[in-house]
Amino acid sequence: MSERKDITRRRVIKSGAAAAAAAGATPYFFTQAFADGHGYMNAPKGDSVTFGFNVPQTGAYADEGADELRAYELAVEHINAGGGGMLDTFSSKELKGGVNGKTVKFVTGDTQTKSDAARASAKRMIENDGAIMITGGSSSGVAIAVQGLCQEAGVIFMSGLTHSNDTTGKDKRANGFRHFFNTEMTGAALGPVLKNNRNYSATLFLLPLGATI
Repeated sequence: MSERKDITRRRVIKSGAAAAAAAGATPYFFTQAFADGHGYMNAPKGDSVTFGFNVPQTGAYADEGADELRAYELAVEHINAGGGGMLDTFSSKELKGGVNGKTVKFVTGDTQTKSDAARASAKRMIENDGAIMITGGSSSGVAIAVQGLCQEAGVIFMSGLTHSNDTTGKDKRANGFRHFFNTEMTGAALGPVLKNNRNYSATLFLLPLGATI
């Protein structure tokens, strides 16, 4: 893989998505009352909560994983400081100085952009580190696999970059959330542009699961 560190559109979108996933997680998910009412594992106790950042630290998407992790770390810094970055645009007070007053700590895992490796690292963070929320990833296949594990374990999954419709379509889970657009949205946005600017009468894009454009 190239060692170039160029700033690309995909990397910028990916880093922003990572920060949004960490900072935008609804605080009510991380309360004792919510955990008690829904049978969640690792219910928040004490004066801190732990997030699990599951990103590709090795493999083809390692550079993007490093960007993603930096964005997550910055989001945690802003949350604990009570302001900064996107946090300043939020009206909610629950993310001012931690989450509901609890300091945010984090642990990391390496997905390797492989479903089995991603599930294994997420499982470790949930069972060994007490993570109450798992987020991250650079592939829809990984997102779907980890989302299923989080549903079984009883923790929240906030997807990182997942483009597939299936993540919140046929493979949706109650504990899984997305904020990144899907392939249907991409097609709806690109179709008119391609038609008007490229004179295409009809264009068909076939993408494998986990591919992005």
